[in-house]
Amino acid sequence: MSFDLTLLLALTTAHLLADFVFQSDKDVEGKRRTTVQCKHALVVAALSCVLAGDWRAWSIPVVIGLAHFLVDRAKLALSKNGLVVFAGDQVAHLIVIAAVSWQSPQVYPAHSVWAGTWGVAFDKALLLAAGLILTVRVGGVVVGMLVKPYLDDLTHGQKDEPLIAKGKESQRGLAKGGRVIGELERGLIFFLVMIGKPEAVAFLVAAKSIFRFGELKDRENRVEAEYITIGTMMSFMWGLACAWVTWAVYGKM
Repeated sequence: MSFDLTLLLALTTAHLLADFVFQSDKDVEGKRRTTVQCKHALVVAALSCVLAGDWRAWSIPVVIGLAHFLVDRAKLALSKNGLVVFAGDQVAHLIVIAAVSWQSPQVYPAHSVWAGTWGVAFDKALLLAAGLILTVRVGGVVVGMLVKPYLDDLTHGQKDEPLIAKGKESQRGLAKGGRVIGELERGLIFFLVMIGKPEAVAFLVAAKSIFRFGELKDRENRVEAEYITIGTMMSFMWGLACAWVTWAVYGKM
């Protein structure tokens, strides 16, 4: 038995795609339904099978899909949400993936369609895909959890008086505008770091600061601007960290 790096990258990328790209908001909201959990596990297994590329190693996607289902069930049994639970869930999935990669059959990746065709280029493509998802989509979830306490302050204020009045939410911006902006920012950060131009990220920080400068005039706008600034800095830090790690690993492949 030996550690299989290609399989590790393939299964990790499949996991990230299933959890953060192909899982819709509707699926997340209905995650307590067994049918939704089974569908999600099947998506994980299917993506694992496709990216692994070894059609004879059918046990790999079966084990990954079943383990994913059980880990998700265990997470829901905790009846808790938050960054700690989220991190524990993701670590559990990655431990399973690492174990499968360590104990994978010796025929893999010799019979992998993709590795046999593209060699190390396939590993690099998997790494870039995983790094991009980690930077853009996972970053959105993590930052959202980190800024939630500040969002509560923005919504209720220190005396439980709403800073955002009912009926005015739609006038304060697009429903998912903040999410899309954050994803675009982190995607651009990832691109700039990967092409060796991380210093250009400073222009993003400056541009967003200028756009929000006018909102510091009154209390309501100031609280909102501070909330957005905190979220932006967290988003930038996450994006830079993930992009630099991806760039460092990519350079050694």
